Amino acid sequence: MSWYKRSITAEKVQREDKQFSWIFIDASKEIMNVHSSVSKDIDEKDLYKEEAEKEGDWIYGIEDSPHITVKFGLEYDDPQPVIDSLKGEKGGNVEVIGTEIFENDDKDVLVVRVKSEALDRIHDKLTDDLGIEDNYPEYKPHITIGYFKKGKANKYESMVHKAFTYYLLDFDFDEVFFEDRDGKPTTIKLV
Repeated sequence: MSWYKRSITAEKVQREDKQFSWIFIDASKEIMNVHSSVSKDIDEKDLYKEEAEKEGDWIYGIEDSPHITVKFGLEYDDPQPVIDSLKGEKGGNVEVIGTEIFENDDKDVLVVRVKSEALDRIHDKLTDDLGIEDNYPEYKPHITIGYFKKGKANKYESMVHKAFTYYLLDFDFDEVFFEDRDGKPTTIKLV
């Protein structure tokens, strides 16, 4: 089971007894570098962690694979419906616009917010074509920095905001990834 499927439970998107496939894009190298840099300045004691099934592994904490979720909640492993839905779709630009803290009952999630007409369009197309309901009223594309103990994310929001907005980071994407319920990825090229 991938780290994402374990940790998404914290965001109350899926039932704990059910796994889903999902679609995402990777963050750019520049964003990954800034993500890595700010992560080094975060005190381990402020992070929310739970021990995973495999001894020595952790769930939550610092995000170890910066990405942007395009669509979550697919109940099948065949990428073909996603490939069919995205046929003829173009990629586009993603721009960093700031930070936000998503508050949960037992932890907070510090994220870097992004905007992208292309991501919005692709998200909506997948929602319509695949008939997947969203659990949240608004699609808020973001890159997760980490999961924090209640109230501790506030301590880092300004630092993360400055680091990401200082460079006016943006990047283009021309592919998405479908990951099945076993964690097997499929690359889907966009035109």
